[in-house]
Amino acid sequence: MLEFVGDAICLSGLTGTELKSRIIGEYYPFWWSITSGGKREAYRYTTAIVELNAATGEVYIEDTKETVLGSAGHALELKVESTHTDNLKVVLVEEDPLCYDHLKKVIERRWPTVSVEEAEGPVHQNSSNIYLLNRTLDEALAILAKLDLGNAIYFFDPLRSVKWDTVEKTARDRIRDFYQTGTEFLIFLFTSDWFLGRDDLAPLPIATTEENWIEDEKQTVLEADEFFGGKEWRSHILNENPVDDRQRVMVELYRNKLHKWFRYVLPLPFNPKEEQLFHLFLCSNYETGVRMTRNAYTLRTGNPKYSPSNLDAFRLFKQLHPEVFENMKGKRRPMEWRILWRIIRQHEGGRCDCMCSDFAEIMRNPVKIQNILEWLTDKRYLQEVDREIAWKVGELIKLYELDWEIVRSNLRVEAPAPMIPLSSEQASRVLLPIPEQLQE
Repeated sequence: MLEFVGDAICLSGLTGTELKSRIIGEYYPFWWSITSGGKREAYRYTTAIVELNAATGEVYIEDTKETVLGSAGHALELKVESTHTDNLKVVLVEEDPLCYDHLKKVIERRWPTVSVEEAEGPVHQNSSNIYLLNRTLDEALAILAKLDLGNAIYFFDPLRSVKWDTVEKTARDRIRDFYQTGTEFLIFLFTSDWFLGRDDLAPLPIATTEENWIEDEKQTVLEADEFFGGKEWRSHILNENPVDDRQRVMVELYRNKLHKWFRYVLPLPFNPKEEQLFHLFLCSNYETGVRMTRNAYTLRTGNPKYSPSNLDAFRLFKQLHPEVFENMKGKRRPMEWRILWRIIRQHEGGRCDCMCSDFAEIMRNPVKIQNILEWLTDKRYLQEVDREIAWKVGELIKLYELDWEIVRSNLRVEAPAPMIPLSSEQASRVLLPIPEQLQE
């Protein structure tokens, strides 16, 4: 049963909620500063933040006895209290009527200039670009279809876990073409809770045999089935391996599921306290946005910046493949090298295909890009991958990933190091304003 302190939803025992809220509170302005076009484009592009589990906009943390803004509150804070946000839409969807009622009260108290009546009214008569929807997901998506959301980020933040069907439904309504840009998902996962338990959530069992599960474990497994959208995950996670290993497998399995809709999936880890591990999954088809997010995260957490030596790698590439340098003069560099280095430096996970938007900056013909990707595959820098995607693309578009062993062997370039989780102690020191060089 939901509990409230004032208008804030009470989340007993979730010591990571405060950290999560601060991370979201910083991420929204960062995301908007990129997708709106930023200062360089006078923030002119239409953008939208869509909260599919808006709750009340405030969260009461029982552990610390304090009330903080939830993610919906941070979205409103950005919209109402920042400048240049005229073209930003904030859509808050909350199905629970009690949460929704408290959400309206929070808005009226914190942001009295916002007309709740207008925000609840017909979307075509709304001039505020703030929308309140006390609807089911299907009803909300039908309404959202009437809006020009532009570049939109959808945040899934249920109290426990999001159903895969919900993710699929939302993606299907927005991403109509092969890895179409303009839509990003941010999905919160209480990673360690699945293995350590929390409140009324029992840890997952360590065996696949259902007869050996207690009733509470059965409920957790069924919830995980809904999270993954099937039962295939069970054989990979229900075992006696160390918890750290099983958590890594869960993150990787879920990331692979999300690749059905998104070319790039970046799980950002953080641990609010000992043994707790949570992830924010950033899902995007836009190379630059993902790269800038990773750079900002590493800047804040003390993770090493990924900066392999271009000159050293290029020298080795030239020695290994002199044939692509024939008839080249001066300092010109072959397309094979330029494409390969772009993948190494800017493509999360080394993933690519001939339709990657940033390749168009190097060469505009996707057929010629495909030929280069096939050359890189022949030289073993890339390997073709068989992954489920949401669209029928024929034979031209093939999916690739870097073979880091070959990249390391041939070019002496290491893969990016795994990210060290952001801790609560770090967050108190490092969640500072975004540096201008990252915003631009």
